[in-house]
Amino acid sequence: MIEKDQSLRTKFCVFVKVYNEYEMLEELVKSLLEQTLVPDEVIIIDDGSPDPNVRVEIERLINKYPSLNLKLLQLSIKTVPNLDTVGRTFNTAWFELAKAARYDYVATLDADTRLEPYYYEKIITTMGNTPSLGCVSGIIVVKDQLNEYVEQINVGAKFGRKDARGSGKVIRSSLLESTPSEYFPEVDWDTWINTRAKIRKMKARELSEVYMIQERPTTRVAKKDLFRNGRLTYHFGYNPILLLLKTILAGFNGIKILKGYWSARKEKWKLKDKEVRAYFGWKFFLHF
Repeated sequence: MIEKDQSLRTKFCVFVKVYNEYEMLEELVKSLLEQTLVPDEVIIIDDGSPDPNVRVEIERLINKYPSLNLKLLQLSIKTVPNLDTVGRTFNTAWFELAKAARYDYVATLDADTRLEPYYYEKIITTMGNTPSLGCVSGIIVVKDQLNEYVEQINVGAKFGRKDARGSGKVIRSSLLESTPSEYFPEVDWDTWINTRAKIRKMKARELSEVYMIQERPTTRVAKKDLFRNGRLTYHFGYNPILLLLKTILAGFNGIKILKGYWSARKEKWKLKDKEVRAYFGWKFFLHF
């Protein structure tokens, strides 16, 4: 049995997003119980799952694992989610709860993620020793075509940058407290939180010493999501050079990014956070 270090007084909360993925929830809960630094609270947010079995399973887990301090937040049912609304209500819910909770750190997870036992202890200890770190994640491990677990390549590493990514992020609470609620994006909070950290002179980094297992690839890697990636490029106000760079890096699939960008451009909706939009406009190059 892994010995849990009770000397670490840091308080943190984990927010878990669920949408019709209840079969994998118990494995995630077990991985949280096995952490050497156990979260003070775990809030499972059902992001509008139409399947009633999701709520039944979450309530079963709450009763089965009382020591983990599990809680359920049920959001309005979404029968026909689309590329832009998946996760939108979850984003708003956990952000507001995190700002009000006064934890030292907040963490996020998807239902398909499992963590190695020292995940939170190593990340939070590193962040505690390095005040400039605003957002940190571990290395992502996914299954390849042979159904074997392999490390997912961080595209940013080509440019000497390894930003935090994936569902297993740990965020310094002060980064959230300094952000107006109306600035929180309806879509793609991953890019947003990393960028907010950089604007606040903090770092968003991937820690190579710990791993998280994700049963499906992230949005940035899945080719089927390149259309959505293109839409986000417009929402965040990417300048033409960055748009061209993203398209080239995607190879033959870059046309999907351009189609997504043009689709969003017709709607004329952009992120409310002007600082982040300015960052992706032209200030981006000043942060290298």
